[in-house]
Amino acid sequence: MTIQEIDHLTERFYQSISFNTEHFPNLDQLKELFFGDGKLINANFDQVLDFTVQTFSHSLMAQIESGNATHFTQQEISDQTEIFGIIAQRISVYEYTSSAISNGKWKQGVNYIQYLNVHGKWLITSMIWKDESPDLSIPESYLDL
Repeated sequence: MTIQEIDHLTERFYQSISFNTEHFPNLDQLKELFFGDGKLINANFDQVLDFTVQTFSHSLMAQIESGNATHFTQQEISDQTEIFGIIAQRISVYEYTSSAISNGKWKQGVNYIQYLNVHGKWLITSMIWKDESPDLSIPESYLDL
């Protein structure tokens, strides 16, 4: 039960939700990364968006199929993980773009992720994320992790 296993799990999460016009997100892999139904909470709006892995996947595919989303790339740029027995939590600072054309600085945000080790395998139980905004900056201490 190492931090490297959680690093790899987190990287697979970000890879599974990234997509472009040639490749859909890997939603089968996404489902495998979570314990049970999972919990994903998007705190970027006045009304918090609350998902299970299944409802998140349906929502994402609906955006792609409607043409409202054609590209999304997200990756972790800084992290801090704490493990206590079979539970863990991570501050994951990410950057992302929804443009296929690199136009400079990507947007950033913070994802708080919780994990559970089940029969020797780490799984994500829940996560909540918030993007940086003009009135909310990522703390420097998060970027120096």
